[in-house]
Formats: sequence, structure tokens, C-alpha cells
Amino acid sequence: MAFDLDKTFQLDVAPIHLKEAHAAVFSLYHAKIPFVIWLLENPSSPLALPGKISLRDHDYIHILLGRGISSEDEAFVVGFTMGNDFKTTKLHLFIYKIFAKFIYPYPYNCSTLDLIKFDLGFIYGRKIKIKQINDIDFEIYHDKSINYLRNLFGIYADEIQLIREFEVWLSFNYNTSKKYYDNAPAL
Repeated sequence: MAFDLDKTFQLDVAPIHLKEAHAAVFSLYHAKIPFVIWLLENPSSPLALPGKISLRDHDYIHILLGRGISSEDEAFVVGFTMGNDFKTTKLHLFIYKIFAKFIYPYPYNCSTLDLIKFDLGFIYGRKIKIKQINDIDFEIYHDKSINYLRNLFGIYADEIQLIREFEVWLSFNYNTSKKYYDNAPAL
């Protein structure tokens, strides 16, 4: 069951408190996370990569970034948290991408386009003013509005919208060129 935190949601959610937004968006979604994903992304795992974050806090990041739960949205959010963590190295990125593309089970695995969106999330995570967002105790912010938290962390709705528009363009052009090359005559 996927949902989309579209432009209308972006406008409507800004005044809502974090806890209320989480209840509205994630109350019906209860995913069982496969072990291999837990291994690389959960803070309790001894092998977790930088950017590791609890599932609830990961959901909060989805809300702050206005992302749904499609594979491309998941890739963007994981990219964002890894990009926002100063401990992330090129080796960590390589490990994540190999696992996400070839080892994560369906529907958690990533396509090449999803991994491009992971990179966009990584770049945006590096850009925002607050670092190590994965270590923040979001419990103290439950009564704060999404708009307040976005401003506090340096996540701006106009930037989120611009990234989304770029992703739409990128997806269209990626799929168009892929179809062309897939159907081109062999040389």
C-alpha cells in the first residue's frame, strides 16, 4: 500500500504537529522489515551503516521531506540520512547500493533510477544546516509543527518541490532514453 505525500499534502501538513502528521500518514502502514534491511539500517544492528535511524524517526524524515513509501522515496530518504551523517564514506555508499540493488528483497530493492534518487537525497542531506539528523530525539518535537521543524532543520518546502520537479523530469528522460536504447538495432 503506497501513498504519495503530494504538493497538496505539503501545503496542508505544514501547520500540523509531528505526532499528528505521523498518525495521519503512517497509522495504517505497518511493514515487516526484512532482516537484511534491519542489518544495514537499524541503529540496534552491529553492522548498521552511517545514517542508521529508528523506524519511527525514519517515518518522521519521510514526513519532513514530503516523501511517500515507494522504492524511489525510500531510496531518497535513506540517501538523505546517509548524506546528513558525516561518518558516511564512499565504501558505505558502495555497500548500500550493492545491497539495495541486488540483495534487498522485493519490494525493498532499488532500480537504477531509484539509486539516482538515492544520490539526490544524499546531496540534499549534505546540504541542510543540521547534521546527524538520524541522532536527533524526535520525541521532544512531537508538539512542534512540520513547518517549524523544517525551518529548524533547514528543510525548505520550495527546495523539496524543486527536487520533486527535477525527479519527474529525470524519470521521464531516463525512461525515454532507456526505451530508445532497449529498442535500438544492434550494431
